Amino acid sequence: MELLHNLATGFSVCADPIVLLYCFIGVVCGVIIGALPGLGPSTGIAILLPLTYGMDPVAGIVMLAGIYYGAMYGGSITAILINTPGDSAAVMTTLDGYPMAAKGRPAQALGMAAYASIIGGSVSVVIFMLLAPVIAKFALAFSPAEYFALMVMGLTSIAGMTGDDPFKGFVAAGLGLFVSTIGMDAVLGTQRFTFGSVQLMGGIDFIPVAMGLFGIAEIIYASAQKDGKKITITREELRFRKMFPTREEWGLCLPHIARGTVLGFFVGVLPGAGATIASFLSYDLAKKTSKRGDQFGTGVIEGVAAPECANNAASMGAMVPMLTLGVPGSGATAIMMGALLMFGMTPGPYLFDKNPEFAWGLVASMYIGNIILLLLVISALPLFVTILKVRPGVLNGVVIGFILMGSYAMNNRLFDVGVTLFFGAVGFFFKKLKVPAAPMVLAIVLGYITETNLRQAMIMNKGSFAAVISRPISAVILIIAVLLAFGTPIKSFIARLFAKKQAE
Repeated sequence: MELLHNLATGFSVCADPIVLLYCFIGVVCGVIIGALPGLGPSTGIAILLPLTYGMDPVAGIVMLAGIYYGAMYGGSITAILINTPGDSAAVMTTLDGYPMAAKGRPAQALGMAAYASIIGGSVSVVIFMLLAPVIAKFALAFSPAEYFALMVMGLTSIAGMTGDDPFKGFVAAGLGLFVSTIGMDAVLGTQRFTFGSVQLMGGIDFIPVAMGLFGIAEIIYASAQKDGKKITITREELRFRKMFPTREEWGLCLPHIARGTVLGFFVGVLPGAGATIASFLSYDLAKKTSKRGDQFGTGVIEGVAAPECANNAASMGAMVPMLTLGVPGSGATAIMMGALLMFGMTPGPYLFDKNPEFAWGLVASMYIGNIILLLLVISALPLFVTILKVRPGVLNGVVIGFILMGSYAMNNRLFDVGVTLFFGAVGFFFKKLKVPAAPMVLAIVLGYITETNLRQAMIMNKGSFAAVISRPISAVILIIAVLLAFGTPIKSFIARLFAKKQAE
């Protein structure tokens, strides 16, 4: 009863036309920023943060939250239409979203991405309200040993991304792990593979690599194809009935949306895990549990739904430690926490008690923001798809321009532009040799985190690896990782034995 009363208080705060207006502005800006390659929610919030200075605290934080989850969907637009993820969380959406667009179904892909994002975001708000205090306390129990186990579970998903030639996929993953070791050793402070370069001391950022491997490489490869087909779409395809999934497609997608939402939320709660890891894990889980798992990567709609619901759920989950503990769960929530302090609010256990109108107003705005996002997508989808009508030469030039500007804007370094171009060339040769890029991207994301947490855990346990893997939570996670890694071969072996027995 108290929960409903608090939520009613939040909706009464959001009923203010000014708050609603800023929520709408935030969602629109978020979708646009998310669609621009290389920017993403963190950069978008940082750019627009000065606009909230002196603003009413509720209106300001509602606008920033709108930017956050609007950008989570916006990244899927370019991922689906031109195979260029707007941000790192949309990388997995390219695997099936772009093939769907190439098959003449961009509207269906964009529609499912929107519905999955909104369902994931809305359900995770409910989980947020019910479980936030409990989840926050559980997250505090995670030491480096548990984070190491979680990252190992994430790395097992590489096996599901290797395509028809596992050897090539694992080679790509090995290269990714090598790239993740470049820079300063986080434990000892020594330089590794920097070759005396000051620029390499900070390591190689994941986002320029992803934009190069997926964005630049796709443009170069498509331009090199003399018989390349241009994605086209008719006015008939843009009708609402086409955008709305069929009953059969809902039946295929809903189980993955349910699993991906829960998984994404809990991964988002863990500080430092974030939406990117959530989308990787959700996609891999969907591939392993789907009846059409062998068709993933060819343009199946479940492959769009699974990562999109997870990354939106993770963005909501990342707010749990920020609001209840004062510990940001992602880069975007770190900037939002700075905004809270600017507004004179202290995030932590007492925020909901001392500032209930502010805290519950933010929660209520998440519901309203998701409705705005749905209406915006339905009404503006024809506008998004017009990007396909632009001449390839013009579109490629504009996209490359945005990619390079995005890579430069990250750290204001030309070095990052060079990294993007270099991995664009690597991605082009990967495509020529039919080497999957996704394993390399995942290995870069998880490699550094896995190594750092393992070494920290061993230092805390006096060098004992057995002590690291025998902790209750880490042991359970590692057992799940082993089951995920070997579940498919074991299942296939059992199925063959059963078939052989039946034949006899």
